[in-house]
Amino acid sequence: MAGQNSSRRNFLKTTAMAAAAGLGGRAAEADAQSGAAEHECGSIWERPPKQHGNNLNLIVIVSDTFRFDNLACYGPKWLENLETPNLDRFSKECVVFEDAYPEGMPTIVIRRTLYTGRRVIPCYYFRQHEPVQLPGWHPLYNEDQTLSETLYEAGYITTLISDLPHQMRPGKNFHRGFHTFQWIRGQEFDYYGTAPHQLPDVSDIGSPEYLARFPGIQEFLAQYKANRNLWKQQGESLSQIVSDRAIQWLRGNFDQRPFYLHVEMFDSHEPWDPPQRFLEKYWKGPYTPSFIEPPYGTVELSDEIKKRFRANYAGEVSCVDYWIGQLLHTIRGYGLLDNSVIVFMSDHGAMLGEHGQFLKGPDKMRGQVTHVPLMIRMPDQRLAGKKVSGFVQIHDYMPTLLHLLGLKPPARVTGTNFWPMATGDTRSIKDLVVQTYGWVGSAHDHEWSYTEIWKPEAHQDKFAVTPGATPAPYKPQLYNLQHDPQELTDVADRYPDVCRRMSAKMKEYIASGEGLTYGSFNQKPSLNTGEVYVQQSK
Repeated sequence: MAGQNSSRRNFLKTTAMAAAAGLGGRAAEADAQSGAAEHECGSIWERPPKQHGNNLNLIVIVSDTFRFDNLACYGPKWLENLETPNLDRFSKECVVFEDAYPEGMPTIVIRRTLYTGRRVIPCYYFRQHEPVQLPGWHPLYNEDQTLSETLYEAGYITTLISDLPHQMRPGKNFHRGFHTFQWIRGQEFDYYGTAPHQLPDVSDIGSPEYLARFPGIQEFLAQYKANRNLWKQQGESLSQIVSDRAIQWLRGNFDQRPFYLHVEMFDSHEPWDPPQRFLEKYWKGPYTPSFIEPPYGTVELSDEIKKRFRANYAGEVSCVDYWIGQLLHTIRGYGLLDNSVIVFMSDHGAMLGEHGQFLKGPDKMRGQVTHVPLMIRMPDQRLAGKKVSGFVQIHDYMPTLLHLLGLKPPARVTGTNFWPMATGDTRSIKDLVVQTYGWVGSAHDHEWSYTEIWKPEAHQDKFAVTPGATPAPYKPQLYNLQHDPQELTDVADRYPDVCRRMSAKMKEYIASGEGLTYGSFNQKPSLNTGEVYVQQSK
């Protein structure tokens, strides 16, 4: 049965995750190995050049799984009474970019583009010592020159505060270039608390019928409860703890110009488990079971459970908005609005019942998942409230932010500075957005959104959305954005010529990255022992 094994834990941990992402087992592994054989093992990291800019601070706030239509500046909200007063108010002081999208997906693949300013498509698969097995999901390449390393060399104090568990797992290196970094523990299946062999009762989270339907979810929820027992001693939510840590850092460093503060807030990522004061804004029914973990698979759910999932997500969003509001209030109180570039962004969104689906995945590459908010506030509120249309992607953020700081990007950056779109000096930097999630790719312009398998030889032209389900051919999807902006009606069968055209554009973009997006994880030995790069964990 398709729904029997779609718990998040099984989805991520079993080989069927590879099928869902299109890893293709031996075929994908052979492909990665053949790619590795074409490149010399090992590399030399080049230090970004020392330079001086305008000494403006940079504050980047990232909320994971935050849909663009959570905010009023993007038009009608997905839920009419959704409360996001702090970010709605903040948006009026910002330049709002209306057409922002990731390139490689999901979480870690997106961070690679955000932290390095480099495109990552085509992605490569490397076997990982962790639950998530996806092409493109791996540490930064040794050769990569990051935003934090670039600002470090420009004399910035650089700090990362994050509760994003994936970027801090053993073997990951996303803290590179940060003077200090803090990992707030306890999200998801971060092994923070100890879940006993005799798993605790989780019937308060899922009904017996729901738990029986998705074997393996009990283990995941047991780990989450063990984690929650620990972090609840510090705050009502992990978003509060992240905000508190960022506020604490600002109290001690607000006058240490220039600085770069990067805040990663994993909420509003599932489990959707908001504090009751936020949940009660959207849910009037019983509070148990809480149904905090939706299924990744496309399965039948009762209307009551679907309503609860949506209410939980809305509560998470309002909680995130509140604690980001506290952080923004602190920034304002220390006078940092006058000397800082401040960014609010997300990596991706989530399905909330559209197409009968929740969360994200290779089979959910539609606007609800792929269209993301991006707001940039300048010190003098320059261009405040301006809405800028035209495609930008997350690998374009780094060169743009460096431009706003009066700095040049390092040589490895492939993204494009899009600030001339805000000033009116150019209308657009691209007329097409290409994205991949596993071996499924998407091409998106202002009229059409198209998806298909981009690497059939690795994918083996099979696609299983749930562990244990029978793989089936993945059918390309096409949506007419002029008539169907919510991407609810697939019209691929009606427009085969459009499918061919969009497919050709997608493949052309992917092919243009061959040889550009590969790298190494090993460093060549060097005779130069005089350079020492110091980082401190806090």
